[in-house]
Amino acid sequence: MLEPGQIVRFFYLWSREAAAGEESGRKARPTCVVVRTLAVPGVVFLFPITSQMPGTERVSLAISQMECRRAGLDFPCWIILDEYNRVELDKAFDFETTTPIGTFSPAFLKT
Repeated sequence: MLEPGQIVRFFYLWSREAAAGEESGRKARPTCVVVRTLAVPGVVFLFPITSQMPGTERVSLAISQMECRRAGLDFPCWIILDEYNRVELDKAFDFETTTPIGTFSPAFLKT
């Protein structure tokens, strides 16, 4: 079962790709499970992680070298906070695997 802070590889669909009519992400990328609610336990919200420095118009958070190491990510990288994929786990076909590659620390999740 996926929990907040875990990093999983997922075929993330960027909003610009969805606007162009695409229905699935082009490549599996690290994503962070940030939100899981008690009201809808079968749904998770996945936020993309990128190694490309985001533009100034994006809302993002740089991930420290220590957190990258803990999460199994290359350094440097950023978590994008201004978009996400809402995933119903019983209909989730876009996971490369649901086995986490790492986990962010509780302190990082509070930032």
